[in-house]
This record gives sequence, structure tokens and C-alpha cells, in this order.
Amino acid sequence: MLWFGQPGPGGWNRKCLCPFPLPRGQHPQPSYGFPQVNEVVFSPGESHCATCSEDGSVRVWALASMELVIQFQVLNQSCLCLAWSPQCCGRPEQQRLAAGYGDGSLRIFSVSRTAMELKMHPHPVALTAVTFSTDGQTVLSGDRDGLVAVSHSRTGMTFRVLSDHQGAPISTICVTRKETQGHLPPSLAAFCPWDGALLMYVGPGVDKEVIIYDLSQKQVVEKIPLPFFAMSLSLSPGTRLLAIGFAECMLRLVDCATGTAQDFAGHNNAVHLCRFTPSARLLFTAACNEILVWEISGR
Repeated sequence: MLWFGQPGPGGWNRKCLCPFPLPRGQHPQPSYGFPQVNEVVFSPGESHCATCSEDGSVRVWALASMELVIQFQVLNQSCLCLAWSPQCCGRPEQQRLAAGYGDGSLRIFSVSRTAMELKMHPHPVALTAVTFSTDGQTVLSGDRDGLVAVSHSRTGMTFRVLSDHQGAPISTICVTRKETQGHLPPSLAAFCPWDGALLMYVGPGVDKEVIIYDLSQKQVVEKIPLPFFAMSLSLSPGTRLLAIGFAECMLRLVDCATGTAQDFAGHNNAVHLCRFTPSARLLFTAACNEILVWEISGR
């Protein structure tokens, strides 16, 4: 069980998260009769926490009420380590848990869908540590023999094993965000198909924006603000539409006639390529090794 405390008059007020039902009128007390709790992790917004224990359970608790809201159970296995996915790609609703077990297996649970997404077996012995990469796309897991496996959190494929610590259990794994100094976003420019005198440009600068330059007037005539620096750019040849891809796994479609914009989520990696078809009826976007095809309607 877990005791949670908060400051109160004259000391601390405690609240207990008890994962097992107790007889009416009996108050939970610390006891060795319950399976040991091995890890506690918190959601990015601190609205929930998750625990794992020797009985193979993963439990999600609402911190405001201290109530159990979700439980994942694996029979005949001990859950030894746990990690909560970071906020990434602007989609906080896609929260996941990575849980490591005594048989060397690793499971990915979807908190929002209350379901197991993936089971992989990257280790031959018990897992002792697990964490997500800062973008949530990679899971790093360590085992009792000192091996660290680097796996894709969507496909379950292990693409690297580190043996530098072999012979000693991995006790913890920490990750940090990759430094981007010297890696600037690309500079992209394209002529407007609907007005040959206009040139659109995105690139590194003080502000995140699309700059529209009029070649005849030799001056900037409009700036369109963006939420992030652009990774890709495409202009529709048949309509006044502008497609912009971002490293944050998002696609934005801008209607230059009305000035309105709409964002779309669908990729799991940086949208590094956008291309309208010559008919302007379809838009192809690419992120890493996946391609999505979007139908442009109402035109």
C-alpha cells in the first residue's frame, strides 16, 4: 500500500492508497502480507500516478481523490519497474505506461484506451529499470545481468543492445533531451502557384512564421505565424492552400484566401515532406518511413 501525506495543522495528513479491499471498519496499516510495491511514477500533468507490484499488477490512481481508476493485471509475473510516457507531439491524450516484468518481458499499456498496446521480450532475465525517450518513441530497458535494450515503442523492435554494464544489475536509466545547437530548421522557399509575383519562405529566425515576399514590390507583404519551426512546405497548385509539416509530428493546412488554419495529427515522427498532387485533390506527407495520403475536400 502507499501512504500519501500533505501538510496539515500540527503535522502531516496522510491518505492511503490501498490496492486490496479491507473488511468494513478496518483501517489499512502497513503490512508485509501484501505484495510489495516496486515503483511509483507520475503523469506529466501530475493528475495521476501509477504503481506496480510483485503480484504483476499496474494500477493508475487519481491524485485528487486518491482513487484507483485503472488496473492492468499480468498473472504469474512480478512487475518490477514502470515508466510513464512524456508529453510529446502535442498529443497529451496519448499517454502510455511501460512496465517491465520478471520474465524479461516489457509491456506497453495505453492509459487513454485502457488496453495493452504491445508486448515485447527484449531481455532473457528480469527487467530492473525502464524509461521512455524524451519524444516517447523509444523505450530503454535494463535487466538484472546489466544489459540495456533500446526498442521502438510502437513496433516493439529492439534495434540496439548495450552491454557496457554487463555483470551488474541496471538500477536506473535517465534520459535527456538532445541538444539542438548547430542544428537549425531548414530554409524553404516556393513561388505561389496562384500568383507568380509572390514568394513564400520559412526558416530559422527570431519568429516562427511564413514570410510572403512580393517580388514586384520588393518587400514583405504578409507574415503568417506558426506554432513551431517548419520542417516541410508545399503549396497547392489548384487552390490557395499551404501545407506545413513540423518536427512535433503535426501537419498544418493554411487557407491563404481566408487566413484560416487547421492542424492535423497522424504521424508519429517529424513531418519532413509535404507534396500536393498536380490536381490538388490529394496531399502526401512523409514522416520517417511512413506516408499518409490526405484527401482535400470542398474545393
